[in-house]
Parts: sequence; C-alpha cells; structure tokens
Amino acid sequence: MVIDHPVSLTPKTVLVLGQSDRHEFQPLLRWLTESIGRTCRFMIQTDVAAARTVFDHDQFPDLIVVLQSWPEEFSRADVHDLFAFAPLARIVVCCGAWCESDGRNHSIWPLSVRIPLWGAVSRIRREWQLIESSGEVDPLPWSASREEIFAADHPPFLNASEPQRILIDSPDPWYVQYLIERLRDGNQIVDTDQPTMVLFDVDPWGAVRTAALTELRTRHPQAEFIALANLIQPPLIADLNRFGISKVVPKLSTPWDAEVTSQ
Repeated sequence: MVIDHPVSLTPKTVLVLGQSDRHEFQPLLRWLTESIGRTCRFMIQTDVAAARTVFDHDQFPDLIVVLQSWPEEFSRADVHDLFAFAPLARIVVCCGAWCESDGRNHSIWPLSVRIPLWGAVSRIRREWQLIESSGEVDPLPWSASREEIFAADHPPFLNASEPQRILIDSPDPWYVQYLIERLRDGNQIVDTDQPTMVLFDVDPWGAVRTAALTELRTRHPQAEFIALANLIQPPLIADLNRFGISKVVPKLSTPWDAEVTSQ
C-alpha cells in the first residue's frame, strides 16, 4: 500500500515492514498515519523482498519502521539485505509483546535499532526529527552501546512546555526519591495539594493500587494522570482505560515524551 502526500517536490518516504494487521500494532500505525504520514510518502509492505520491488533503482526510504511480531520473524539475511538496500535510512524495530526481550537471546538486529512497542512513539519521533532537521539532532549510531542507547531514550525531564505541579504516588520510597530528583532537575514542582499532573505507580497492580488510584481520581479530578509501570501489556492498559487513564509509560521514561495510548 502506498499513500502519497504532495506536500513538497521531494516528500520524505516512510516504509513500514511487517504484519501491520495485528491488533497490537494498530495504535502505533494510527499515530504514524495521523502525524508523520500526513506529510510524507507512506508505504506498507510485509517483508524486505516485497519492499524492494516498489522502489526504483534511485529511490530509497528515509525512515523504516519494522513491526516485529515474534522472534526471528526476520532472518539475518533479511536484516543484511535491508541494511544493504537502504544504508542511509533510519531504522526503528518495534518489538511486540512476544519478542520484547528478544535482544537478550538473539542478536539479529543491532541493539540500537530495537525498541519495545510501548516506547516506539518517542523513538520514531526522535528519528523523524533527525531526518527533518539534519544537523540539529545527533543520530544514534547502529553500533551504540547499551549505555548510549539508554541515555538517548531517557532524556532529562526538560521537554514540558511549562513547569507542572506534580504529585507522585508510589509504594516504593526509593523510586519516589528518584522521580523527585529528576523532576526538580527539570525545574518541575513537586506538589501534593493542587497538582496539575499525577504520576501514579501502578505496581504491584491489584486491589491496593486500584483503591489508591480511585481515591486520587476523586480527590484530583482536574489533574492529568500518567500511569507508570515496569511491564506494560494490553490487559493493564485496558484496566487503566476504565479509570480514564490513556497514557501509560515505562518507569524510567520521560512522561511527556514516551507513551502507550489506548488500545
């Protein structure tokens, strides 16, 4: 499938590879088509061989988004062929629930291009900024170490448009202290009385945390709630949606950049 947007003489091209009809990828695909897809040539193919056939000899994608549904869905030969076909493209491999920990057991993809599906939006946003503003953003090399990857994916809390009054609710005092230090470094305000934002640690998710969330939602109905979790899976997202929370982020992320939206 190809969607052309005549926004310029040379529109950027985004290639999506993988099983795009799978339910878990639909929120990400909606975000892609509604944001990036509106200003570029947007293409979807199931595999590398099929993708190569839709490009002329002098045309290449600017961004490649791989939707990986299971371990070893793409072979080493596929990966080598993809990198050889588009050596200058930025590549993001979005790992679904079945292969989120794939990097510990397989080394088919470079670590620097892999990202769990729940973190894909912020990674793709950063890569797209790199493509559209060449020279303003430092690219993450394919050979980047785990430390370099972590630093790039977890910037300081400095991207909010204005300081927020933030309430933190977590049963882990060390995690609370960690968040307070990061928030204050980013000139945010830790506020327990009239917060504009509530960072709610859902772990361990069960009756106790459910009751705490219910009480906070009643006490601060006007605040924006962001749920923080170690493991983000569709059942948890569905539960939190019922509380009116549509933003769930990993605990080490930046709340206003990384997000998992409603399924």
